[in-house]
Parts: sequence; structure tokens; C-alpha cells
Amino acid sequence: MPRSAMLLTVLLALVLACLPASQAEQYYCKTDDDCSLNGLCNSATSLCACDPAWTGPDCGVLNRAPATRGTGYNLTANGTSSWGGKPVRDPATGQWLLFAAEFTGGCGLDYWSPMSRVIRAVSTSGTPAGPYVFDREVVGTFAHNPTVVWSGADGVWLLYHIGCKYAQPTSCQYGGIACDDANNQNGESSISLWQSKDLATWESLGVALGPNANNTWDMDTTNPSPFPLYSADDNTTAVLLAYRGCEYNCGGGEYLNLALASHYRGPYHRLHSSPLFPNPNEDPFVWRDKRGHFHLLAHSLETGGSFGDGPRVGRHAYARRLDGEWTFGNRTLAFSTAVEWTDGSVTQYYRRERPQLVFSDDGEMTPLYLTNGVQEEGQVSSYTLIQPLSTAREWERKQGYGTGFQQQQRHEHTRHE
Repeated sequence: MPRSAMLLTVLLALVLACLPASQAEQYYCKTDDDCSLNGLCNSATSLCACDPAWTGPDCGVLNRAPATRGTGYNLTANGTSSWGGKPVRDPATGQWLLFAAEFTGGCGLDYWSPMSRVIRAVSTSGTPAGPYVFDREVVGTFAHNPTVVWSGADGVWLLYHIGCKYAQPTSCQYGGIACDDANNQNGESSISLWQSKDLATWESLGVALGPNANNTWDMDTTNPSPFPLYSADDNTTAVLLAYRGCEYNCGGGEYLNLALASHYRGPYHRLHSSPLFPNPNEDPFVWRDKRGHFHLLAHSLETGGSFGDGPRVGRHAYARRLDGEWTFGNRTLAFSTAVEWTDGSVTQYYRRERPQLVFSDDGEMTPLYLTNGVQEEGQVSSYTLIQPLSTAREWERKQGYGTGFQQQQRHEHTRHE
């Protein structure tokens, strides 16, 4: 297929995914659940009115805006690969910091275990989109799948990741590491926890959630996604933790579950004895919306997605209550492997995984940016992509972000190097 025809095909797919229900396929709702709990069902028209940052007939599609080339955390030109991360704003400095998985020794994605470490990077633009530059190592090898959240109940930052201390190999290698008795191939099982008051100095609290019992479907426990349940209306110290589970050495299917602790220090108790839904997924990202409903983004392992098998990589699931039934969004893709750029071009990535969202901090929990680990076709390297959603530009304007602000942030970063 000529390149121009391929580009038109990708653009058409993007347009169709983002069209309102009246212009895409006819779809009618009866309740807000039919709108993926990302909007309200209009009783007069039986059509979904989607919340900001969501679109599609069932409000199950993230309304992604064009990304700017050079943003995110991409050091592949220097031989360094990374694989997703979570941007957070430092309240002391106002700087946006990215906590990401980065591979040591110039190794690519195939060597994520045991070459991965957790690093901190700083946005030079002053915005969550970056670009980001390396600042420091936070956790050495082997540490992977990092995510950082703020515990409002305790006034501390929490860092969750997988892996265990392992001396950095002198050359690229894959696997050959065991962190517990659930996986002796790549050491991915068991979730570790750190705490910090300032996002700079971190204290290890050991393993937050280890493997499940022998021969269970989630004996191998990995891919942590925490969400502290504290809010202005509920001063609870409880923390929700989503994870991916599979059998010993991940010999079977990969599925999602939830665990809950009354305090971030634990203990964490699994909420379900079986997967949340029968669909195979990994890399969950969990949150609670402004209405009190719960949501998950996940990297789908379905046919036509999975690990480089096609564009069907991003799915959304939702539930009204933690103890209620979860609905897996099969109708629409939350995101695909296609990314449109501000220069009008489109990249169809080979792999796009590790989804995480940046939200507004005004109590509305409006999604602003989507982050992923991405790998281009035919490349061994990978990097961290940060794509704005339709809500990002207006939010940036209200925050006062602009050329002058970005120049000041670059000056501040240079002054503190």
C-alpha cells in the first residue's frame, strides 16, 4: 500500500473513532452505564453526552489531541530506552517530574528484565507533556513498572514498582532473575513500595503485595496501579491497588484484579478470587471519577492488539462500586497504536502499552494527558510518549502556561543543574 494511502486509512480510523454517536454508527443508551460511566445518557434522545476528554458513541474513547514531536521522554537518539511513566507536579517547585522505567547499558525493550531501573526526569517546558530530561536514579536495577501517587491522608508520595535489587549486568541480558517463588524467569512478580515527603528522598517499605498462593491464577502478581481513596468527603487512609495476575512463570492467561489496604503500609487483601473479567489484559491503570465510579485503562491482549499484533491495544472498564460488577468495554477502543502529530503526520506504533493518565487537581478528575511506553516498527529501542487529550490546551491556558513560562522553567532547571 502506498504511504499516502496508508496515511489516509489511519486518519480515517482516527476520525471514525472520535465521531459523535449521530455520525458514527447508530447507538442508543438506556442508562449511564451504556455511556461507560464517562458521561450521562440523555433520556430524550437516548444518546450519550460524554464527559470532557471522552468521546465515541458509548463515551469509551479517549479524545486524544495531536501530540508534539520532541515531547515526552525520548532519549533513543542517545541510545537510551524507556517504557512509560507517571508525571506528577512537585508542589514545592511547581515543576513537572516524570517517574519512568529506563533501561541501563544502552539496552532495548527486549532486555527490560533485569536492565530496568526507575528514574526521575524534569520537564523543560514546565508542562506535563515535557520534553523531559534525566535528573536522577530513584531505584536501581531491577525495578520496573513505576507509578507515583499522592496520599492525601498521610501527606506522603508513594512509589510502587515491580522487581528486586539486582546488580546491573555488564551487558544486555534478558531474565535469569527471581524475586519470589512465583516467577524464576524474569523476576516480575511482587510489588514493592517506597514513600517520600519531597519526591527526592525515598524510603523503602519493602514488598506491598507478594505472590498469591501456589497454583492460583494470579500467583504471579505484577503491574501495580495504586489509587488512594482519600477525598474531601472521606478522610479514609485506604488504598486501592489494581494488578495483573497469571500462573507460575506466567504460563497461562493474564488477567486483572484488585487489592485493598486500610493503609498504604498494608496489608493488602485481594478483593476477588477470580479475575475482574474474562478478557486477557495487563498494565491496568485504576482511578475513581468525580461521581464516585471506578475505572480502568488496560493494555489489551486481544487478537489484533497484544504485543505488536495490531492497533487494538487500549481498553476501558468500569464499575459503579468496588464490590460491584465490572464491565469491560468491548464496543470501542480507548486508544489505539495510532498517534497524530501537530505537523499533520501519523505514527502507527508497533507497540503501545503501560497506559497512565494525568488528571486535573480541581476535584473534577478530568483526564488531561495519556502516557504510554511505545516502540516504533522495526526498532529495538522504545520511549515514553505523553499525548495531550482534548482537555489539555484549555487547562494549560488556565494554568498560565505559555512561552514566557516555559522559558522561565528552562532557566530554573539550568540554574539548579
